[in-house]
Amino acid sequence: MRRTNRILLAVLCICCAGAFGSAGCGDGGTLTSERVLLVGIDSADWDVIDPLMAEGKLPNLRALVESGVSCDLHSLEPKQKSPTIWATIATGKLPEKHGITDYVDPLTKNLMTSNVRTARTFWDIIGERGVSVAVVGWLITWPAEVVNGYMVTDYFRHSPRPDRPLPEHLTYPDALMEEVEPLRVAGDDITDEDLSRFISLDAAMTADEAQRLSVDQMFMEMRAMNELERRADVLGNILAGDRTFLNVMLHLMKVHPTDLSVVYLRGVDTASHKFWADAHPGEVGFPVSQTENRVFGRTVERYYEYADEMLGELVDDFGEGTILVCSDHGFEGPKPGQPPGGINDHGPIGILVMAGDAFRDGVRIPEYSVKDITPTLLTLLGMPVGDDMDGSVIEDAFEPAFLRDHPVTSIPTYERTE
Repeated sequence: MRRTNRILLAVLCICCAGAFGSAGCGDGGTLTSERVLLVGIDSADWDVIDPLMAEGKLPNLRALVESGVSCDLHSLEPKQKSPTIWATIATGKLPEKHGITDYVDPLTKNLMTSNVRTARTFWDIIGERGVSVAVVGWLITWPAEVVNGYMVTDYFRHSPRPDRPLPEHLTYPDALMEEVEPLRVAGDDITDEDLSRFISLDAAMTADEAQRLSVDQMFMEMRAMNELERRADVLGNILAGDRTFLNVMLHLMKVHPTDLSVVYLRGVDTASHKFWADAHPGEVGFPVSQTENRVFGRTVERYYEYADEMLGELVDDFGEGTILVCSDHGFEGPKPGQPPGGINDHGPIGILVMAGDAFRDGVRIPEYSVKDITPTLLTLLGMPVGDDMDGSVIEDAFEPAFLRDHPVTSIPTYERTE
């Protein structure tokens, strides 16, 4: 069983030579000394995480929670698709300001691309001020933008096919493509052994067992058994995408270390969409076979454990600095009376964890919003917040001494007017 038009962002001023601790850019900001790692885990939900941590699982996330600040992170409402929310996380602005409203451009019917975005991202803003950045896998980053460092776009994870050659500008600089190409993992690279930690094929109902059931139940079980290989292939592709971006981020941190490292991991979200119902028979408004429950009933839980392992690798390789982990929304699964899939499955509350010298230790604070991450990140780096941003600084996450030394300041906007 085996499972275009590019944005060229002109650098208007370089105020420090790529290292934190230099003077600001004439707008009142002074960059702090902490390196930062931001890990985006799509769809991560405290309702899954907290019980797992209570069982002694997810040790890497638990260590960050215990040493830093955590809170519920309210997503956009009404519910939005992931690219829209991640664009808000990256800009501090609502969709009407940043322009990313879906996976597909509603006007052209083409896939959304980075040049549709109408607001500047935190990596662009801080890069202009001399902070070096590496951005890997973030949604709607193709074609790759000019950054003060490195970018590997979301489209990079797709393997080329004869009917689908890869587009240009998957990376910045373009020459980086040759360096990271060998790090891509394809679905066919995922082995049965790789998948065995997530699924329990040996637990599937046998044909003899199925024949003892009623006719309707027997046919449901047989259909489920016939779908096992296809669904295992789906999981293989999910795993390949996360492994690709993990490999790239680990490589960049080792070979091209930067002040800010940003990586997006989608697997928890897609695994939840595909396998949530298998763990919740009787709760989702449609029948779930015994075979599906036996084989895939713990797949989501086990994928969270794998995401925690990836987080651990990233934190270990990153070394000393500040760590932020966030999700764009939570996950509730298919609900009776609603079509399964898409944003219907999403929950309104995601996660935020921030650990480092600037933040309080082991504190759970009230709920904040996905809009607040960019303003908070700018404050962490000693930079002003744009008055035209819709989010606010999460001030009660910081140590009081940090805010005394780096008070929250603002400027009218970071947007370019030319």
